[in-house]
Amino acid sequence: MLRVMFVDDEPYMLEGLRTMVNWHELGFEVCAEASDGEDALALMAVTMPHLVLTDIRMPVIDGLQLIEQASSLYPEVKYLILSGYADFEYAQRAMRYGVVNYLMKPLIEDELIAAVEEIAMTIRGRNAHNQFESAALDRLRLETISRLLRGDNRQKWIERANTLLHLQEHSKFRCVLLEPDIQPSVQSDLVQMLAERIKLTSMMLYTFGVGTERHGFLLVSGDEGDDLSAASMTEILASSRVHFGKTLSFSVSGEHRGPHALQEAFHEGVVAEMCKFPSGTEGIYLYQGEWSAETLPAIVEVTEAILDGVRRGCTETVQTQVHLLFIVLSRQAVAESWVNAYVSSIRLEIHKMIAQFGGEPLRASNCCSSNTVPLDIGLLERKVTQEFLQAAESIHQNNYAGQDTVVSAAGDYIKVHFREKLQLQVVAEHFQLNPAYLGQRFKKQYGLTFNEYLHIVRIDEAKKLLRREELKIADVAARVGYSDSEQFVTKFKALTGLLPSAFKKG
Repeated sequence: MLRVMFVDDEPYMLEGLRTMVNWHELGFEVCAEASDGEDALALMAVTMPHLVLTDIRMPVIDGLQLIEQASSLYPEVKYLILSGYADFEYAQRAMRYGVVNYLMKPLIEDELIAAVEEIAMTIRGRNAHNQFESAALDRLRLETISRLLRGDNRQKWIERANTLLHLQEHSKFRCVLLEPDIQPSVQSDLVQMLAERIKLTSMMLYTFGVGTERHGFLLVSGDEGDDLSAASMTEILASSRVHFGKTLSFSVSGEHRGPHALQEAFHEGVVAEMCKFPSGTEGIYLYQGEWSAETLPAIVEVTEAILDGVRRGCTETVQTQVHLLFIVLSRQAVAESWVNAYVSSIRLEIHKMIAQFGGEPLRASNCCSSNTVPLDIGLLERKVTQEFLQAAESIHQNNYAGQDTVVSAAGDYIKVHFREKLQLQVVAEHFQLNPAYLGQRFKKQYGLTFNEYLHIVRIDEAKKLLRREELKIADVAARVGYSDSEQFVTKFKALTGLLPSAFKKG
């Protein structure tokens, strides 16, 4: 909907303009009314109309002065003059400031409608052209950033960065990565909010995407006075994170200068996210430099730990060691092809394990980089972790297939330890099994979930106590592992059909 504003010192004219035509049918909403040019200028700054209908002769600032002053401030606004003075000189002066039409009072409805429809067509045509040009510029900016992220520092892209991104050799900037899988609508709203935050500075914000999963933006300093310090970045990002929810996170590169440094800045953002470098504010990770080689485990050592974790079905070990592997890889000055090849070699060993136990080889996730995007080692880590965890599950499902003695032993363990605060994870750790896998096997053998089986064992023991000893209900509950007497009574009735007191009397 386009916005229209009326300016006239006669109240009846303002009323007539509101009611003479159906503005909504013409595609307009009335955004403001003013009785002189001075008020009109103030209202234009707030309402930003597309079209202004104004009288010429008004107190304080007349219509022509209004148009003259406003045309330099708001060059896109169109003006339609309404006047009772058939003075060609007025019309001639008005046309110099972009007035598109000049209507005489009293107004004729059909002439007003025709004039407004013509102006609306012009405005929409201009808006469509502007949107096309803006979209084309956005595509050029995205392509330029993408090329520089991949390390393509040919003069062609450097010059585009200078022109389209205002990123000169002396320009300071930081690269900010958003959490993976952020929703497009959230990203759009977030960027708009951040743009508002920096509006009073000379900084510029340019969004980018790497593939379909990674999104971020560059914050480019317009002059030496702009503050891109760690404290300033944390302050800018923290309020946005609170507004959009605490699950949102930002990973921020170090401060760099010039378009040649974009690839390095992107890498630093990924490392900041992987290592969760603290900033003092939750969810904001600021790159803090490389770790020394002495603090990192050897690649071979980490690889062996991953394979051992997969073999034993220990998901926690797999997740921890894969993360360590990728931290190590992020520090190595090796080619992308080497990283992908090394990950593939680990995958091959895991597939061999699966084959030994008669399982189906897992299909590798599509996590290798292409020639269109830079290697994003953070996203590669997530995909590889998911794949290796699935492999661990697959191996153990086949490794323990048919071995009901293990599940029987778990059942016996419950019968001995039912008085304790027993959970599936505790029993699984005791038998060095994956909790989810043990739960599946338990249900298959006993036809009951772990908790259902535990309740039956406890209630059976409670029945014995109620028949043999003179104990209070609360004491019986405590002896069989219930810290809550009400839960005990509920479970007892659900399994026996009687309350504990009734069962005791019977």
